[in-house]
Amino acid sequence: MRPPRRTPPARARSRPTPERFLHIGEITRPHGLKGALVVFSHTRPAIGIAGYSFWWVGPSAGAAKRHRVIRCWQHGRRILAQLEGVDDVAAAEALRGARIWIPAEAVDVAEDEYLWADLIGCDVVREDGSLVGRVTALSDFGAQDILLVRAPAETGRPGEWMLPFTEQVVREVDVAARRIVVVLPEGMDACFTPRS
Repeated sequence: MRPPRRTPPARARSRPTPERFLHIGEITRPHGLKGALVVFSHTRPAIGIAGYSFWWVGPSAGAAKRHRVIRCWQHGRRILAQLEGVDDVAAAEALRGARIWIPAEAVDVAEDEYLWADLIGCDVVREDGSLVGRVTALSDFGAQDILLVRAPAETGRPGEWMLPFTEQVVREVDVAARRIVVVLPEGMDACFTPRS
């Protein structure tokens, strides 16, 4: 058995590249006078954003600054957070509208789960290998996630698909190959918007 690998202390780690950050929420406004922040979370469940000890906060991943999360909690229907160094309403106001980022490596992903960021840009093909399009975004409409797939002119049918990310439609995901295999059951044309 191999000994565990030593992890360098946090201050010695190099900053992840901007493309390896995940956008997990936004700071919407200050709350109270002591620097608390109202947070909009993209994690599921929403309070999952509280599971990270450090957030990188800024307008973009490349410009974000690292902040230690002192406390993050549910307050009624809102999520509030207190960040180290944000001690008053002026400091909190300066972060209004900033995005919250975390390094992709900080996320534990189960074998049958995928990060949305890893699916964007994947080619979507039918089981026979014919191209459907490329994933441009994902959306959460409550019942299931939706893949937004742009179909280029080369498919003979340019437009956009809204494909449910369900076992009935998505048969295989190969993140390393950047490929998603789908089956489009009868009636799926209702999920297609033609574009010229």
